[in-house]
Amino acid sequence: MSKILFFLLLLSISIHSQRVLKDTLQFKGNFSLSGSLTSGTEFQRTFQFEFNPTLEKRTWSFENQFRFLFSDADNEVLNRNWDALSLFKFYLNGQKKWYPFLVNDLQTNLGYELGLRLGYGGGVTYKPTFENNNSLLFSTGAVYYRNRYTESIFVNSNRIGNQRKMLRLIFHYDGNTHIFKDKLLLKSNGWFLQSTRESGDYIFKLYISLELKLTQVFSLTMDYRFNYENVTLESLDSNQQFTSIGIKADFN
Repeated sequence: MSKILFFLLLLSISIHSQRVLKDTLQFKGNFSLSGSLTSGTEFQRTFQFEFNPTLEKRTWSFENQFRFLFSDADNEVLNRNWDALSLFKFYLNGQKKWYPFLVNDLQTNLGYELGLRLGYGGGVTYKPTFENNNSLLFSTGAVYYRNRYTESIFVNSNRIGNQRKMLRLIFHYDGNTHIFKDKLLLKSNGWFLQSTRESGDYIFKLYISLELKLTQVFSLTMDYRFNYENVTLESLDSNQQFTSIGIKADFN
């Protein structure tokens, strides 16, 4: 009888261990190459490279988004930009509907004559659940930014000086919609960053892409990016727009 009880105890332990989620570290992400070419009255070209690795466990994840963008027109360089965004997310009790996050943002932008933009802060994200593979999330928070420009006189601002420091309130959404049995993916995300120091100092960003699945790994992409900064150096455009076609690779 004792042997039977011992066997049942081992069996129950085995079944329980299979039901408990293993908190193993997972590595996933993607990288992509894209660009565009325009000829005629003006010769323009754009090149983009993105690399987005993620480390994830049941209770946290560390996401990184790296992007390099280069564009020129008639052999004059218009943009040579770096973006590096890092997100540390905390999944309390393993749930991912509501979770806090920390963020670090590093940018350069030749088109805005921005030598360096460094931001760090945090906030909270709400991510509703869907029965299919579609996803949507909303985030809000605050990030403290330090900006260094090449010049000192700005439009839509009374502050003078190439060093600009401020706290920005952040509002962000990110959505993915699968079409044609997951063969086509529509992605969209937007950012609105409002300075607490000046009401006219705000930034709006919009990113829209279509991804056509070619294989389990590779996809054909069409991207559109729009960036608007209301406070810029004099004689510069407030908005930037980029359209590109390329190849994306996902790895898990």
